[in-house]
Amino acid sequence: MQKKLICAIIVTYNCDKNFYSCFASVYNAVSKVVIVDNGSREETLSILYDIKKKFDIELILNKENLGIASALNKGANYAIENNFDWIITLDHDSKLTNGMIGKMLNTYYSIGAEERNKIASIVPIYLEESMVNNTCYLNKKDKYEYIENGITSGNIVKVSVIRNIGFCEEKLFIDYVDYDFCCKLIEHGYKIIQVNEAILLHNLGETKRLYFFGKKVEFSNHSYIRRYYITRNRLFVWNRYKNITPNFIKLDKISSIKELVKIILFEKDKLLKLRMILKGYHDYKNNIYGKINI
Repeated sequence: MQKKLICAIIVTYNCDKNFYSCFASVYNAVSKVVIVDNGSREETLSILYDIKKKFDIELILNKENLGIASALNKGANYAIENNFDWIITLDHDSKLTNGMIGKMLNTYYSIGAEERNKIASIVPIYLEESMVNNTCYLNKKDKYEYIENGITSGNIVKVSVIRNIGFCEEKLFIDYVDYDFCCKLIEHGYKIIQVNEAILLHNLGETKRLYFFGKKVEFSNHSYIRRYYITRNRLFVWNRYKNITPNFIKLDKISSIKELVKIILFEKDKLLKLRMILKGYHDYKNNIYGKINI
Protein backbone atom coordinates (compact mmCIF):
# COMPACT_ATOMS: atom_id res chain seq x y z
CA MET A 1 0.00 0.00 0.00
CA GLN A 2 1.25 3.49 -0.87
CA LYS A 3 -0.25 5.66 1.82
CA LYS A 4 0.93 8.85 0.12
CA LEU A 5 -1.84 8.35 -2.40
CA ILE A 6 -4.70 8.49 0.14
CA CYS A 7 -6.48 11.53 1.52
CA ALA A 8 -8.81 11.04 4.51
CA ILE A 9 -11.89 13.27 4.71
CA ILE A 10 -13.44 13.46 8.17
CA VAL A 11 -16.68 15.39 8.59
CA THR A 12 -17.24 16.74 12.10
CA TYR A 13 -20.35 18.14 13.72
CA ASN A 14 -20.56 18.89 17.45
CA CYS A 15 -18.20 16.09 18.47
CA ASP A 16 -16.50 15.83 21.86
CA LYS A 17 -13.06 14.79 23.15
CA ASN A 18 -13.63 11.23 21.94
CA PHE A 19 -12.71 12.61 18.54
CA TYR A 20 -9.04 12.63 19.56
CA SER A 21 -8.91 8.81 19.54
CA CYS A 22 -10.80 8.63 16.24
CA PHE A 23 -8.37 11.09 14.67
CA ALA A 24 -5.37 9.19 16.08
CA SER A 25 -6.53 6.00 14.36
CA VAL A 26 -6.51 7.78 10.99
CA TYR A 27 -3.57 10.19 11.01
CA ASN A 28 -0.70 7.76 10.48
CA ALA A 29 -2.65 5.54 8.09
CA VAL A 30 -2.90 8.14 5.31
CA SER A 31 -0.84 10.88 3.72
CA LYS A 32 -3.20 13.74 4.49
CA VAL A 33 -6.18 14.31 6.74
CA VAL A 34 -8.79 16.88 5.75
CA ILE A 35 -11.29 17.76 8.46
CA VAL A 36 -14.43 19.53 7.28
CA ASP A 37 -16.49 20.94 10.14
CA ASN A 38 -20.16 21.70 9.61
CA GLY A 39 -20.74 24.71 11.86
CA SER A 40 -20.03 23.06 15.21
CA ARG A 41 -20.19 24.59 18.68
CA GLU A 42 -17.16 26.23 20.29
CA GLU A 43 -16.25 23.07 22.25
CA THR A 44 -15.71 21.16 19.00
CA LEU A 45 -13.87 24.04 17.35
CA SER A 46 -11.38 24.22 20.23
CA ILE A 47 -10.62 20.50 19.74
CA LEU A 48 -10.13 21.01 16.01
CA TYR A 49 -7.87 24.05 16.52
CA ASP A 50 -5.80 22.01 18.97
CA ILE A 51 -5.39 19.19 16.44
CA LYS A 52 -4.53 21.68 13.70
CA LYS A 53 -1.85 23.19 15.94
CA LYS A 54 -0.24 19.81 16.66
CA PHE A 55 -0.62 17.97 13.34
CA ASP A 56 -0.20 18.65 9.64
CA ILE A 57 -3.83 18.61 8.55
CA GLU A 58 -6.13 20.66 6.36
CA LEU A 59 -9.02 22.21 8.32
CA ILE A 60 -12.08 23.52 6.48
CA LEU A 61 -14.63 25.34 8.64
CA ASN A 62 -18.17 25.87 7.42
CA LYS A 63 -19.92 28.72 9.22
CA GLU A 64 -23.13 26.71 9.36
CA ASN A 65 -24.29 23.14 8.85
CA LEU A 66 -24.28 22.74 5.07
CA GLY A 67 -25.00 19.01 5.25
CA ILE A 68 -22.87 15.90 4.92
CA ALA A 69 -22.98 15.98 1.10
CA SER A 70 -21.58 19.51 0.84
CA ALA A 71 -18.88 18.79 3.43
CA LEU A 72 -17.75 15.63 1.63
CA ASN A 73 -17.65 17.49 -1.68
CA LYS A 74 -15.38 20.16 -0.17
CA GLY A 75 -13.01 17.46 1.03
CA ALA A 76 -13.12 15.68 -2.33
CA ASN A 77 -12.32 18.93 -4.14
CA TYR A 78 -9.20 19.28 -1.99
CA ALA A 79 -8.15 15.74 -2.94
CA ILE A 80 -8.74 16.45 -6.64
CA GLU A 81 -6.81 19.72 -6.56
CA ASN A 82 -3.89 18.04 -4.79
CA ASN A 83 -3.77 15.03 -7.14
CA PHE A 84 -4.56 12.21 -4.71
CA ASP A 85 -5.45 8.83 -6.17
CA TRP A 86 -7.86 7.80 -3.39
CA ILE A 87 -10.00 9.32 -0.68
CA ILE A 88 -11.37 7.60 2.41
CA THR A 89 -14.47 9.23 3.90
CA LEU A 90 -15.08 9.01 7.64
CA ASP A 91 -17.55 10.06 10.32
CA HIS A 92 -16.17 11.75 13.41
CA ASP A 93 -17.02 8.77 15.63
CA SER A 94 -15.45 6.01 13.52
CA LYS A 95 -12.12 4.34 14.28
CA LEU A 96 -9.83 2.51 11.90
CA THR A 97 -8.47 -0.82 13.14
CA ASN A 98 -4.78 -1.56 12.60
CA GLY A 99 -3.98 -2.23 8.97
CA MET A 100 -7.53 -1.64 7.76
CA ILE A 101 -6.60 0.55 4.81
CA GLY A 102 -3.69 -1.70 3.88
CA LYS A 103 -5.93 -4.76 3.81
CA MET A 104 -8.46 -2.97 1.63
CA LEU A 105 -5.98 -1.70 -0.94
CA ASN A 106 -3.88 -4.87 -0.95
CA THR A 107 -7.03 -6.83 -1.75
CA TYR A 108 -7.86 -4.38 -4.52
CA TYR A 109 -4.38 -4.66 -6.07
CA SER A 110 -4.54 -8.47 -5.89
CA ILE A 111 -7.38 -8.44 -8.42
CA GLY A 112 -6.55 -8.68 -12.13
CA ALA A 113 -6.01 -5.35 -13.90
CA GLU A 114 -9.03 -5.57 -16.21
CA GLU A 115 -11.45 -6.28 -13.37
CA ARG A 116 -9.64 -3.90 -11.03
CA ASN A 117 -10.27 -0.99 -13.38
CA LYS A 118 -14.03 -1.46 -12.93
CA ILE A 119 -13.82 -1.17 -9.13
CA ALA A 120 -14.39 2.39 -7.90
CA SER A 121 -15.16 1.88 -4.22
CA ILE A 122 -13.83 -0.37 -1.44
CA VAL A 123 -15.63 -0.72 1.89
CA PRO A 124 -14.81 -2.55 5.14
CA ILE A 125 -16.90 -4.59 7.56
CA TYR A 126 -18.55 -2.35 10.19
CA LEU A 127 -18.50 -3.41 13.83
CA GLU A 128 -19.70 -1.79 16.99
CA GLU A 129 -16.66 -1.40 19.24
CA SER A 130 -18.10 -3.72 21.91
CA MET A 131 -18.45 -6.50 19.31
CA VAL A 132 -14.88 -6.40 17.96
CA ASN A 133 -13.88 -9.67 19.64
CA ASN A 134 -16.97 -11.51 18.47
CA THR A 135 -15.44 -13.76 15.80
CA CYS A 136 -18.81 -14.79 14.37
CA TYR A 137 -18.78 -11.46 12.53
CA LEU A 138 -15.40 -12.22 10.99
CA ASN A 139 -15.93 -15.73 9.61
CA LYS A 140 -16.64 -14.64 6.06
CA LYS A 141 -15.67 -17.33 3.58
CA ASP A 142 -14.47 -14.99 0.84
CA LYS A 143 -11.71 -12.41 1.14
CA TYR A 144 -13.93 -9.90 -0.63
CA GLU A 145 -17.36 -9.73 -2.24
CA TYR A 146 -19.22 -7.46 -4.61
CA ILE A 147 -21.96 -5.35 -3.05
CA GLU A 148 -24.41 -2.70 -4.25
CA ASN A 149 -24.15 -0.23 -1.39
CA GLY A 150 -21.87 0.84 1.45
CA ILE A 151 -22.12 3.61 4.02
CA THR A 152 -19.98 6.75 4.02
CA SER A 153 -17.61 5.92 6.83
CA GLY A 154 -14.62 3.82 5.78
CA ASN A 155 -15.43 4.03 2.08
CA ILE A 156 -12.29 4.27 -0.10
CA VAL A 157 -13.08 5.85 -3.47
CA LYS A 158 -10.98 6.51 -6.59
CA VAL A 159 -10.52 10.24 -7.12
CA SER A 160 -10.46 9.69 -10.90
CA VAL A 161 -14.03 8.36 -10.68
CA ILE A 162 -15.16 11.43 -8.74
CA ARG A 163 -13.61 13.59 -11.46
CA ASN A 164 -15.63 11.60 -14.00
CA ILE A 165 -19.09 11.40 -12.48
CA GLY A 166 -19.08 13.80 -9.53
CA PHE A 167 -19.49 12.88 -5.88
CA CYS A 168 -22.31 13.67 -3.46
CA GLU A 169 -25.78 15.00 -4.30
CA GLU A 170 -25.89 18.16 -2.17
CA LYS A 171 -29.66 18.66 -2.35
CA LEU A 172 -30.10 15.55 -0.19
CA PHE A 173 -28.26 17.31 2.68
CA ILE A 174 -28.02 14.24 4.93
CA ASP A 175 -29.16 10.59 4.82
CA TYR A 176 -29.00 8.42 1.69
CA VAL A 177 -26.16 10.57 0.35
CA ASP A 178 -23.90 7.49 0.45
CA TYR A 179 -26.51 5.18 -1.09
CA ASP A 180 -27.18 7.68 -3.85
CA PHE A 181 -23.46 7.81 -4.71
CA CYS A 182 -23.11 4.02 -4.69
CA CYS A 183 -26.11 3.65 -7.00
CA LYS A 184 -24.60 6.30 -9.25
CA LEU A 185 -21.37 4.27 -9.43
CA ILE A 186 -23.30 1.22 -10.60
CA GLU A 187 -25.27 3.35 -13.06
CA HIS A 188 -21.96 4.35 -14.66
CA GLY A 189 -20.70 0.78 -14.85
CA TYR A 190 -18.45 0.78 -11.80
CA LYS A 191 -18.29 -1.85 -9.05
CA ILE A 192 -18.03 -1.82 -5.25
CA ILE A 193 -16.23 -4.45 -3.19
CA GLN A 194 -16.39 -5.19 0.52
CA VAL A 195 -13.14 -6.47 2.04
CA ASN A 196 -14.15 -8.93 4.73
CA GLU A 197 -10.96 -8.84 6.80
CA ALA A 198 -10.92 -5.04 7.06
CA ILE A 199 -12.76 -3.79 10.17
CA LEU A 200 -14.02 -0.29 10.93
CA LEU A 201 -15.26 0.41 14.45
CA HIS A 202 -18.24 2.67 14.68
CA ASN A 203 -20.74 4.02 17.17
CA LEU A 204 -24.36 2.95 16.87
CA GLY A 205 -25.42 6.36 18.18
CA GLU A 206 -29.10 6.40 19.08
CA THR A 207 -29.72 2.73 18.30
CA LYS A 208 -31.64 0.98 21.09
CA ARG A 209 -32.16 -2.69 21.94
CA LEU A 210 -34.91 -4.41 23.92
CA TYR A 211 -36.56 -7.80 24.23
CA PHE A 212 -40.06 -8.19 22.81
CA PHE A 213 -41.76 -11.52 23.64
CA GLY A 214 -38.33 -12.97 24.30
CA LYS A 215 -36.82 -11.79 21.02
CA LYS A 216 -34.13 -9.11 20.85
CA VAL A 217 -35.24 -6.12 18.80
CA GLU A 218 -32.98 -3.31 17.53
CA PHE A 219 -34.38 0.04 16.42
CA SER A 220 -32.66 3.20 15.28
CA ASN A 221 -34.56 5.75 17.39
CA HIS A 222 -33.59 8.50 14.93
CA SER A 223 -34.87 11.99 15.68
CA TYR A 224 -37.96 13.27 13.89
CA ILE A 225 -35.72 15.51 11.75
CA ARG A 226 -33.71 12.51 10.58
CA ARG A 227 -36.94 10.67 9.82
CA TYR A 228 -37.87 13.50 7.48
CA TYR A 229 -34.58 13.29 5.57
CA ILE A 230 -34.58 9.49 5.47
CA THR A 231 -38.09 9.40 4.01
CA ARG A 232 -37.62 12.16 1.46
CA ASN A 233 -34.23 10.98 0.28
CA ARG A 234 -34.95 7.26 0.12
CA LEU A 235 -37.95 8.03 -2.10
CA PHE A 236 -35.61 10.05 -4.32
CA VAL A 237 -33.16 7.13 -4.52
CA TRP A 238 -35.92 4.57 -5.12
CA ASN A 239 -37.25 6.54 -8.06
CA ARG A 240 -33.90 7.63 -9.48
CA TYR A 241 -32.34 4.15 -9.51
CA LYS A 242 -35.34 1.83 -9.78
CA ASN A 243 -33.93 0.30 -12.95
CA ILE A 244 -30.28 0.43 -11.84
CA THR A 245 -30.27 -1.32 -8.44
CA PRO A 246 -33.71 -3.02 -8.19
CA ASN A 247 -32.55 -5.60 -5.65
CA PHE A 248 -31.19 -2.97 -3.24
CA ILE A 249 -34.38 -0.92 -3.59
CA LYS A 250 -36.58 -3.97 -2.98
CA LEU A 251 -34.69 -4.76 0.23
CA ASP A 252 -34.78 -1.12 1.31
CA LYS A 253 -38.54 -0.98 0.83
CA ILE A 254 -38.86 -3.98 3.13
CA SER A 255 -36.58 -2.22 5.64
CA SER A 256 -38.74 0.91 5.50
CA ILE A 257 -41.83 -1.10 6.46
CA LYS A 258 -39.98 -2.71 9.37
CA GLU A 259 -38.76 0.70 10.52
CA LEU A 260 -42.29 2.07 10.47
CA VAL A 261 -43.57 -0.82 12.60
CA LYS A 262 -40.74 -0.29 15.11
CA ILE A 263 -41.47 3.44 15.32
CA ILE A 264 -45.12 2.71 16.12
CA LEU A 265 -44.34 -0.05 18.63
CA PHE A 266 -41.15 1.03 20.38
CA GLU A 267 -39.92 4.56 19.71
CA LYS A 268 -40.57 7.80 21.55
CA ASP A 269 -42.16 10.84 19.86
CA LYS A 270 -43.87 8.47 17.44
CA LEU A 271 -46.65 10.87 16.39
CA LEU A 272 -44.15 13.61 15.61
CA LYS A 273 -41.98 11.17 13.67
CA LEU A 274 -44.97 9.94 11.69
CA ARG A 275 -45.87 13.54 10.84
CA MET A 276 -42.32 14.18 9.64
CA ILE A 277 -42.39 11.01 7.54
CA LEU A 278 -45.52 12.38 5.85
CA LYS A 279 -43.79 15.74 5.36
CA GLY A 280 -40.81 13.94 3.79
CA TYR A 281 -43.20 12.22 1.38
CA HIS A 282 -44.95 15.53 0.62
CA ASP A 283 -41.68 17.38 -0.06
CA TYR A 284 -40.40 14.56 -2.27
CA LYS A 285 -43.59 14.72 -4.34
CA ASN A 286 -43.21 18.50 -4.62
CA ASN A 287 -39.50 18.36 -5.46
CA ILE A 288 -38.48 20.21 -2.27
CA TYR A 289 -34.92 19.41 -1.21
CA GLY A 290 -32.04 20.90 0.77
CA LYS A 291 -32.05 21.69 4.47
CA ILE A 292 -35.45 21.55 6.11
CA ASN A 293 -36.71 24.84 7.54
CA ILE A 294 -38.35 24.15 10.89
